[in-house]
Amino acid sequence: MTSSRESIILERRFVNALAGLSDESLTSAALALEEELRDVLAQVAGLGATAYDDESTLAARIRDGAQRRRCAGDVCVVLCEPCTRHCIDVLGSASDDPTLDDLQAILPDVTEKFGLDMVRLMTIQYSLSLQGFKKLIAVDERFALPVSQSPATQLRVIDEAAQAAKREARKARRAAEKTKKK
Repeated sequence: MTSSRESIILERRFVNALAGLSDESLTSAALALEEELRDVLAQVAGLGATAYDDESTLAARIRDGAQRRRCAGDVCVVLCEPCTRHCIDVLGSASDDPTLDDLQAILPDVTEKFGLDMVRLMTIQYSLSLQGFKKLIAVDERFALPVSQSPATQLRVIDEAAQAAKREARKARRAAEKTKKK
C-alpha cells in the first residue's frame, strides 16, 4: 500500500516522463499494445473509438486524455505493461524484489526489445517500492528521473523594473487615499 505522498510523487514522475516522450515513441508504444491493453489505454485516457485509426494524432490524444483525466500514471503503466510482463518472466522468482545486478543483467535485452522509453516508464513505476529500481535510478543516468517541465518548478525571474513600477503605483494610491481621508 502506498501513501498519499508516494502516490503524488509517482504521479508527478509519470507526468514528467509522459511529457518527455517523443510523439513517435508514444505512438509506437500504444500501437504495439495487444488488443486488451489497447482497450484499457483507450478507457483510461478517454480515447474515442477511432483514436488508433489516425497514427498522426494518437500521441496528442493520449497526452490530452492523460492531462484532462489526470491519469498520467495509469497511462504510463499501461504503456509499459508488456515490458513489465517480460521482465517478470525473465527474472522469475527474483521479480518480487530484483537486485541492481538482476536488473543490469536483463537491461540490454529488455531495452532492445521494448526501447529505452518503455524501460524508463517501468523503472519509474517501481522507483518507490523496489530497492533494485531505486539503485538503478541512482547509478544509471539513462534512468535518472525526468525533471519537471511545469512552470511551477521553473526558476522565477523577477523583473525589477516592473516591480519598481508597482511599488510606485502603490505609493501613489496610498497617498491619494490619505488625502481623501483628510
